[in-house]
Amino acid sequence: MLKPLGLIEGHYECRSLGDTLPIFTDLLALEVVTKGAGEAVVKHPNTDWLLVVHESGPAAPDKPLLNHYGVRVAERREVEAAWEHVTARKEEYGIRRITRPGALHFAYSFYFEEPGGNHWEIEFYNHVAAQGRSAAELPWSTPLPEARFPGMGYIPQALSHGTLECDDKEASTSFYRDVLGLEIAGGGRISVHIKHPATPWYVVVLPAKKRHYLSPANRFTLKVASTGAVLEAHRGFSASGGQMGITELEPVQEGEGGVSFLLSDLDRNWWEITATH
Repeated sequence: MLKPLGLIEGHYECRSLGDTLPIFTDLLALEVVTKGAGEAVVKHPNTDWLLVVHESGPAAPDKPLLNHYGVRVAERREVEAAWEHVTARKEEYGIRRITRPGALHFAYSFYFEEPGGNHWEIEFYNHVAAQGRSAAELPWSTPLPEARFPGMGYIPQALSHGTLECDDKEASTSFYRDVLGLEIAGGGRISVHIKHPATPWYVVVLPAKKRHYLSPANRFTLKVASTGAVLEAHRGFSASGGQMGITELEPVQEGEGGVSFLLSDLDRNWWEITATH
């Protein structure tokens, strides 16, 4: 079993950084950390989870709604304010589709599709009613003041979650726990929530009857303790990954910052295992 130190990144494929990054900064309160040719790194000031954005050009496919990211606001009324604000700027930002706000379990939210082919959720989660559920915990320690995101009527307080599709929830849950070493943090009859125990952000996994398989540019990154741990994990997966449920295993790559490799799990979702030098 892998022993990750953290779930440190999401990787996100878009068509154009020029079209997608303004959505992040102007509507979702994310900040650009670095930007280069064809790639940018963004984060929310309240969330130590990076989102690495890959520009793949006009041919980048649309992603299904079940593969989205979400930000969380502190009060239910902010969801309505966010919906009005985003709807009023639909043409300005090239937003393709917006759902109306609705309630599901303890969440109240809406979704929109940005021009890069990806969906976002702006949600309020009733952490009082859902007390005891891991996802209900506030994913920030100090709320952002209105001055950090002024004049909108809502403040995204955290980049709270990402999502994945799966084929069989029970089989996938076992893989996340017993192979990737992640915590099963809840869910319900349909979904499962996975996370690293040291941090509040999480990934919601939902079964889908008609699967939409994503490229490696859409993945989550797990950090392990050392270069040796990366190499050991790769050797173990090379020897018996098929029995574990691994469908593809890429070679180890070494860069300036460290070493890593990619794997595709039993649902053909992609994960990166990495360590810094």
